[in-house]
Amino acid sequence: MKTCAILLVMLASFAAAQSQALQDVQSALQRKDYATALRAVRPLAQGGDPNAQFILGTMYAVGLGVSRSNSDAVSWFRKAAEQGHPVAQSNLGVAYLSGQGVQRNYTEAANWLRKAADQNEPQAQANLASMYVSGQGVPKNEAQAVALYRKSADQGVAGAQYSLGVAYANGVGVPKNEAEAVNWFRKAAEQGVPDAQANLGLAYAIGLGVAKNPAESVRWASKAAQQGISQGQESLRGLAEEGYAPAQNELGLTYEKGWGSLKIDAEAVNWYRRAAETYFPSNGSLLLAVGLMVAGGSDVVELNPGFPPNGQWVVHSEGLNSLP
Repeated sequence: MKTCAILLVMLASFAAAQSQALQDVQSALQRKDYATALRAVRPLAQGGDPNAQFILGTMYAVGLGVSRSNSDAVSWFRKAAEQGHPVAQSNLGVAYLSGQGVQRNYTEAANWLRKAADQNEPQAQANLASMYVSGQGVPKNEAQAVALYRKSADQGVAGAQYSLGVAYANGVGVPKNEAEAVNWFRKAAEQGVPDAQANLGLAYAIGLGVAKNPAESVRWASKAAQQGISQGQESLRGLAEEGYAPAQNELGLTYEKGWGSLKIDAEAVNWYRRAAETYFPSNGSLLLAVGLMVAGGSDVVELNPGFPPNGQWVVHSEGLNSLP
């Protein structure tokens, strides 16, 4: 009995020492002192610590303090995964799914992703759900996919939130519910998923699953367009053609910056003019020209014939109170 007690104390001391050693590794990583982190973590990993093995695998995957090596990353992820480390299991599943560091094998990918998903690892749940959608490595099962997406989405995985929104929008694996689709699109959009932002902008533009709100549509469609999503620009166009000035202005900006389409200065000016004319009927072209002049636009003369080609402007004011 006394021997068992001594053994337990020794094991507890060993665990505490390992815990402190891993903390030192984490501190070195946070300082970006990768050489120190590598020296500290390698003996722990070689000694069988699954957390150290996972960290070393990650360092090889990213190339922190070592030459990047997918095969070495997979080797260490496997050692940790076989000891039940959920994120290592997830990463090993992704490696088999993508064929990075190991030969692509959808069955093995599903096997390791399932092990991680059963431990409630959210990214593994999302990836396994996608496999159930496509039928790769598992029988196609849209209802099972939705169940996994929901578990992942409830833990805040943005991609899963977007996919769950798509499922509700199309009635795939779950009864069609446009309001629920908007709910999940919003969660994903708030985390910066551009396709979710575009879908949310469209929903507000046409009143699908949510009350029509042009201002909110412009806000979300603009965010999507800035990330290169053409659907965001198309939502802006729909509202712009209805005469909604903020959408006209934002659409002009997308053409000026080349967001969601090619950079087309003439189209930018066209929509800026229409926005100005919406705000100020009959004075829009003049205001646009003045705005271009102030901004240093080089095409003021070409697009607005009649303005002085030599760049010499004379400003007259009548009946205006002086500034305080």
